[in-house]
Amino acid sequence: MIWLVVPTTWEGRPGAGQWKDLQGIRLVLARLGAAWKEFRFDGGNVGELAAQIGSAADVAIWYYTFWPEAMEELKRRCPQARIVLRTVNAEAFQHWTRARKDWRRLRGLPRDVYGFFRLLGRDRRCCRAADALAGISPWDDDHYWTRWAGAARRHSAPYFCPWPVLRPDVCPRPWAQREFDVVCLAGTRDAIGCGHVAGFAALARRPEWAGRRLAASAGLLDAPPDAWPGNVERLGRVAEPWEWLCNAKAVAVLSPLGYGSKTTATDALAAGCHVLVHPRQHARLPSAERALAMPVDPASADDVRRAVACLAQPPASAAAAVQREQMDRALADWKRVLEP
Repeated sequence: MIWLVVPTTWEGRPGAGQWKDLQGIRLVLARLGAAWKEFRFDGGNVGELAAQIGSAADVAIWYYTFWPEAMEELKRRCPQARIVLRTVNAEAFQHWTRARKDWRRLRGLPRDVYGFFRLLGRDRRCCRAADALAGISPWDDDHYWTRWAGAARRHSAPYFCPWPVLRPDVCPRPWAQREFDVVCLAGTRDAIGCGHVAGFAALARRPEWAGRRLAASAGLLDAPPDAWPGNVERLGRVAEPWEWLCNAKAVAVLSPLGYGSKTTATDALAAGCHVLVHPRQHARLPSAERALAMPVDPASADDVRRAVACLAQPPASAAAAVQREQMDRALADWKRVLEP
C-alpha cells in the first residue's frame, strides 16, 4: 500500500504550484495501477497513520518538509515502512538570497536569517528520517538536498503538467488562432512574483513589442494604469491558467528569483507555447525543458529581438508530443522512486 501524506493546510489553491504537483502525483499513482490511499495530516494525527500502516511494509509519500518530529515518530513506530520525502522547494536558499541581497536593511534581515537556519534544520531532520527523496527540481537536488540525503537516496521526479488530463475540454489552439503574443501569469505577490512583474514590465516597454498583444495577471493589478503600455491587457487573478496558456504564443517567466520547479514554464511547454525564461532560471530548469525554453534578459536587445522573432512560428515540439513525453517521463521517474 502507498500512502500519500498531504498536510491539510498546504495543498494550496487550485492552479497553484503545489496543488498542480499533488494532482500530478495522484494521476501517476492511478496510471501505475498502484494500491494507494490519501492521508490528510494535520500535524497531530501521526499516531492514526502509524496505526493504519501497522507492521506492513508500506510506502508513505510525505509531501514536503513539514513537521519533522512527526516523520521521526512515524519512523520509530513503523520502522519497516518506507518513507519517501517529496522535496518541493529549497526555501532556505530563498531566505539566504534575500539576506545577502538586503544585508544593509535592518527590517526583514532578522526574519530572513532566522528563516534560513530554521528551514535548514527542518529540512535536515526530514531528510534523515526519510528513506528516499523524490525531488521536484534536479538543480535543487544537486545543489541542496544532496547535502542532507546523499546521492544514493535521492531521486529526481520533476513536475509534469496535469492540465491535459484535468481539463480535457481545453486544448491548445492552432497557432494562427492564438489571441495573445505573450502572457505573464504572476501567481504570487512575494519577491518572486514581483520579479515576474518587473521583468515583464521591462520586456513590455521595449519598442520591439509595439503592435503586439500582451497580457498579465495578478501582481500587475497593483501597478498604476499609466505604468503599462497599451498593448498589455490586465487579466486580474487567473484561477485556471491552462485556458490562457492554450491561447498564447509565448509565456514570460522573467523573475531571476526562486528555487524549485517553474511549473508555469512546464505547463506552457505542454500548451505548445514558446517559453521566455530569465537566464538565471533557465540554467535551473530540468534538461528536457531547458532544451525547449529560451533564455531572455529583458535588458538585452538581442534577446528581445530573438523573442519577437520566435512568435512567427510554433515551437518545433508540438504540444501533444510534449504532453506525452512529460507523462511518460513522470511514470518512469515515480516507478523508480517507489521501487524498494
